[in-house]
Amino acid sequence: MCGLNVIIDKNSSASPELISRMNRATKHRGPDSTALYVSRHENATVYFGHNRLKIIDCSDAANQPFFSPDGRYLLLYNGEIYNYQSLRSKLQQQGIVFRTLSDTEVILHLLMLEGKKGLEQLNGMFALVFYDTATKALIAARDRFGLKPLYYAETPNHFIISSEIKGILATGLVQKELNESQLAEYLTFRHARKPQTFFQNISELEEGTFGLFHKDTWKINTYVPALTPQNELSLRPESIIQQTQELLQNAVTRQLQADVPVGLFLSGGIDSTLLLALIADSGHMNFPAFSVVNKASESAYGSDDYKYAKLAARKFGASHTVFEIDDNILAGTIPLVEAMDQPIADGAALLTGFLSEKSRKTIKVALSGAGADELFGGYNRHRAFYKYLHNRKLLLLAKPFLKTASHFLPTGVSHPLRKEFQLIRKLATKIQRQPDRTFISFTTMEMPLRQTYPYEAASYKEANFNKAPGSRNEWLRWTLQRDQHQYLISDILAMTDQVSMMHGLEVRAPYLDNELCQFVNKLQPELLFRFGQKWILKDLLKLHGGEDFTLRGKEGFGMPLGLWLKKPKNQFLLEPLQNPKHIIFRYLDFQQTKALIQAHLNSRQDLSAELWALISLAIWLQKHFGE
Repeated sequence: MCGLNVIIDKNSSASPELISRMNRATKHRGPDSTALYVSRHENATVYFGHNRLKIIDCSDAANQPFFSPDGRYLLLYNGEIYNYQSLRSKLQQQGIVFRTLSDTEVILHLLMLEGKKGLEQLNGMFALVFYDTATKALIAARDRFGLKPLYYAETPNHFIISSEIKGILATGLVQKELNESQLAEYLTFRHARKPQTFFQNISELEEGTFGLFHKDTWKINTYVPALTPQNELSLRPESIIQQTQELLQNAVTRQLQADVPVGLFLSGGIDSTLLLALIADSGHMNFPAFSVVNKASESAYGSDDYKYAKLAARKFGASHTVFEIDDNILAGTIPLVEAMDQPIADGAALLTGFLSEKSRKTIKVALSGAGADELFGGYNRHRAFYKYLHNRKLLLLAKPFLKTASHFLPTGVSHPLRKEFQLIRKLATKIQRQPDRTFISFTTMEMPLRQTYPYEAASYKEANFNKAPGSRNEWLRWTLQRDQHQYLISDILAMTDQVSMMHGLEVRAPYLDNELCQFVNKLQPELLFRFGQKWILKDLLKLHGGEDFTLRGKEGFGMPLGLWLKKPKNQFLLEPLQNPKHIIFRYLDFQQTKALIQAHLNSRQDLSAELWALISLAIWLQKHFGE
């Protein structure tokens, strides 16, 4: 994993020091080596900077910028290509002679021979810049799942690219201006809405696209073929299990490749436990696995992660390291949020950052279960939407009764039926006549948070204008694709990349393997839900002797934040939200925010997720736009 930086100086007016500033701002992404290169032309100058985290071929010969033998082409690259060895063999058959063992050199030659068509063949996570010094054409591209980030900004005299927004800001060439439209998106969906960012003049290159900068013109195109209903597969359950097993095993085997130590983030849930089972099947015994758990005294408010992670490690022969946390972890909230390019309202950032920091002392690469829920329909909202489509008329008739009943349900955070009551309240308030509005409402933050800001998110309003797909299969496909291309990328993957790379740790996601995703996304969506939630992965885990883990209910990667925020020692996190002069109240309603805090502290509702969103936003706004 690495950090890449580029400045196209259209009239050669910028100082060379600017690319060094970008490298320093993104040094945490690649602490093993730093380099820069300057390409001068008649009227323009192009600056290239790179920070490298050495994973494959750790020799200096594989450092970047990486040049073709004749010096005409160069590549900046952040990521890992898991099929690079097969691509290398193919290129060797065409007469290519390699100087290193790196995947970087494979990408360079592939793009030299096939141009942007070569992007379709890359199975992995990447953000890259490919430059032709002869034609002065630059291609910037991002992997099809958005695992690795890439941002850009254009001014009258400059075009700037970086792996992180802070790299672009470090140049001082882009005016730092808040994009207020993203406040509504964040308070509704927990994150910014790509390709926009929280900065008015900085954009995100979207997944599966490439941008061509040539002759002062920037044009973006996609390189990923679109999914069509005509390509749908209708297979027998046994065939689905067999093919998924083969594809996932291949993905795990490919992603274990590294010239540095590799481990696994183990939660004890279905996704990470299945990965551990497949790793063990590959012959990797005593494989390093890492878990973060709550203190036993707080387990009633937390999860069963420790119990199941411990069982999984024992069953599949892992070398298991457990990091125990308590509310002292909240002391790291401010520095973590301040270091992030954009606010993301996901408390898992704190846990993932902690786990990354601790495990980095032992490993340099971690496998994770990211992407499995979005691919196989594993979230409760997917199952709820499936039920909604099958019982739409009945639920709409029952909605008034559910709404009335919801007012009489207990709301305390310690109630044993708290989750069931929350579900009833959600059904009562979020079911709509339009399926698209219903699913989107399932993905939004709770109303008390949205009442702090008077404007509706543009993407929420636009749901009314979606052309109705028609069949249940098409609606289900729409929901899965939406989660894969919105929530997964802008929350899970963006957060994981940010907090893991703060510590120089590469995180890989075997479930987001090209071949596996192409297969699962072609299955008729009804098949994913017909035999229960995530039945495919559960059946696979049973085949590996992990039936006990399939009985576990769906839990997020969480902590007892609701309990912790009530402790006097943690009130420092709520102080900014109780100060009407804080920058956040230039945009939010102070009285609504105050009421939200009191509702939580008085145990009327568990609003810890909503409070975390406001805490993160307040810290981030103060850091970037406070006086």
